[in-house]
Amino acid sequence: MKPWCNSILSLAFICLILLNACDKEQEPVPAYIHIKHFRFSSNTGQGLNTSDITSVKVFVNGSELGNYELPATLPVIAEGKCAIMLLPNIKENALSSNQKYFKPYTPYYDTVVLEKGLIDTIQPSSTYRSNTTFKWLEDFEDQTISTIPSGSNNVKDSFICISTTTPGVNQPFIGSKYCGFIRCKSDSFLVFERCNLNSFNDLPYLGTDVYVELDIKCNVAFQVGVYTYPNGIDIDQNPVMVINPTNGVWKKIYVNLKPQIGDLNAGTALRLFFGFYKDSGDTEEKFVYLDNLKLVYVN
Repeated sequence: MKPWCNSILSLAFICLILLNACDKEQEPVPAYIHIKHFRFSSNTGQGLNTSDITSVKVFVNGSELGNYELPATLPVIAEGKCAIMLLPNIKENALSSNQKYFKPYTPYYDTVVLEKGLIDTIQPSSTYRSNTTFKWLEDFEDQTISTIPSGSNNVKDSFICISTTTPGVNQPFIGSKYCGFIRCKSDSFLVFERCNLNSFNDLPYLGTDVYVELDIKCNVAFQVGVYTYPNGIDIDQNPVMVINPTNGVWKKIYVNLKPQIGDLNAGTALRLFFGFYKDSGDTEEKFVYLDNLKLVYVN
């Protein structure tokens, strides 16, 4: 290769190095925010403060940065005093692929002073919005149950209140003295189904998110749905979701009824139902522990 060719190649190589160095110098250095799991609290008349806030939607100075699994550490291209807004997300209908802001919960607001290369830790908290309506609460603390067998129920097994100190309950949350318990024997085909005692005819339909919250531990697929009375006489049964067996642990579930009730006319009566089905060939005894049932929506 001729000497002048070597010179040109060397010059080109030096230019590439200089350009790369310039690019690196121009890359902004982020600050970092570390977000812990949400602390959640409830007030009198709102039931226990059980929750399962799994991720968060982050806003900095009004700009959305996205959704992040908790706990999360994320880079932020900003510095100085910054306004933070965090929206608590839940797994709607227990689907990891459907994490969304739970509207009855309050956002968390904070102001932090960000500095390049440093991490600021945020401990967010939330509670229910003041305009959240609790249409139905069943926490079993009065040792009564506001449900009755539905028309589909064909077993004698009962839904009873038991003390949370009973062996096998093993609740992970504090403040509950009683919970609901369903135990069905293994010797027959059965349909166990209950619905709430009174129907509701003043829910906000027309596309409003209306949620059933519940804490559950079960070894059987457990169905949640609604009975509707479109003309006051006929009954429509609309399953909403099936909760899979929880493998011996309590789980918090948020069931959105909107897909089944969003198009109902105002004044249509509705009852919740829940239960399970067991084939005669299934010899395993079935059990369900329930607590903190709530029917909630934001006005």
